[in-house]
Amino acid sequence: MKVFTLKEAEASSDIDVKLTAVRASRYRVFGSSERIRDGELAVVDLRDKKQPDDFAEKFQVLDRHPMAAILLVRKLG
Repeated sequence: MKVFTLKEAEASSDIDVKLTAVRASRYRVFGSSERIRDGELAVVDLRDKKQPDDFAEKFQVLDRHPMAAILLVRKLG
């Protein structure tokens, strides 16, 4: 499992990671009721490993890549 900050994901050379980071724009709009600070958002790449047992305790899944095991998440705690 690889965890990218939003800035790292946007700068990634991996197009699938970058695509998932772009989907965060929905949660970055000022004045929106869904607004989440950039520091709380992350992109998690699960292509190389299964999801850990404590994943739900650490992250809230906001969006998923349509075909790859890459998630846009909100960090909890």
